[in-house]
Amino acid sequence: MSFEGFIAKKHLSNRRGGFISVISMISVGGVGIGVMALIVVLAVMSGFDRELKGKIVNVQPHLRIEKIGAIQNPAEEMAKIKLHSIPGLQNVASFVEGQAILRSEENATGVVVKGLDTQNEDLSIYQKHMVTGQLDFSDIKSSVKKRRFLFFHRVQETTTGSILIGEEMAQLLRVHVGDTVTLIAPFRDPRLPFSLLNSETRPFTIKGIFRIGMNDFDSSMALIDLRRAQQLYHLENRVTGIGVRFAKVDDAEKWKVVLRENFGMDYIVRSWYDMNHNFFQALKVEKSVMTILLALIILVAAFNIISTLTMVVMEKTKDIGILRALGATRASIRKIFLMEGFSIGFTGVIVGAILGLLGAYNLNPLSDFIKNTTGLEVFPSDIYFFDKIPSEVHPQDVVMVIIFSLIASVLAGLYPAHRAASLNPVEALRYE
Repeated sequence: MSFEGFIAKKHLSNRRGGFISVISMISVGGVGIGVMALIVVLAVMSGFDRELKGKIVNVQPHLRIEKIGAIQNPAEEMAKIKLHSIPGLQNVASFVEGQAILRSEENATGVVVKGLDTQNEDLSIYQKHMVTGQLDFSDIKSSVKKRRFLFFHRVQETTTGSILIGEEMAQLLRVHVGDTVTLIAPFRDPRLPFSLLNSETRPFTIKGIFRIGMNDFDSSMALIDLRRAQQLYHLENRVTGIGVRFAKVDDAEKWKVVLRENFGMDYIVRSWYDMNHNFFQALKVEKSVMTILLALIILVAAFNIISTLTMVVMEKTKDIGILRALGATRASIRKIFLMEGFSIGFTGVIVGAILGLLGAYNLNPLSDFIKNTTGLEVFPSDIYFFDKIPSEVHPQDVVMVIIFSLIASVLAGLYPAHRAASLNPVEALRYE
């Protein structure tokens, strides 16, 4: 071979080596991007799950004990619960819940009326998310002049109850704090069990408007005092249910089984998870689907590793042949390429894990930076009802992503390693 030919071949080999290095870096980047995206998305999904779960368990009791036809003696039933000396028991409160129509001068809508025991119920969630007005269920007294004769008037004292509604409901009814609305609630006379449903109509004054951040609560829930709810539904001293709250919400499932044994067959004992089973199942399925879809990015990066190592085998055929001729075993050649695939995957995983954790812990500063530089709002608060992007990193999720990525990288190196180990040294050096 002439000197010029040797120089040209060497130059071509260097260019090929540089090209393969670029492809290796692309493979590292592909693994890194996949790992980063998967960690960030899992953190955001876990954050949404935490926030939504927190809103639900703060609004709804952790455990609901209801009876068909209403509970006759709520004080006695609450005493049964307290006799268990449940560790972590926060409070036990009775409530009245029923359907009604809420009407304003502009519109009307169906609502779920909840009468709260303001002495025992935890109302901090409403106080925290109050948009306008105040958390107050006290009655409002007013004086109205009514004409009796030509020049004589009689002053009549009227009392209206207080009501709290969600922001979406207030927008639908076009009402504000201080406006008067009318509740129309159905009830059945217990003295006439075969009678048709009657309706009770009572005025209420809006004392506050809240925004929990969930459509079911903000658009269809109205809060009134327990005594007013009993009058509205003609329950006298009865209630529709008893709510129990624990320090740890997951204790509800355990104590549900225990408390159910102390109540008759006409009682219904349900936990917060039973009330929202379909919702949380949908969240779990959504998280699983997102994990599978984003895991495909890592698999695509693994295919890049296969192509990269295959090109390395083709480029280094002569070198592999020389090593085999010098006595290198097939196992040692196979180990070299397996380690090469593992090193590409390991580098990508480390880079992706670092970037993913940094992104997951700094999503809101990144969102603010994008908004300030481009004007694009990544996470509109008026749509998602969150002031910031919820994010929660679970160590087990990060470990799962890292292990999956490393396994995919090792498996990606199997075919090129097998091909390199199967090279015949005579065939590899025939044209050299």
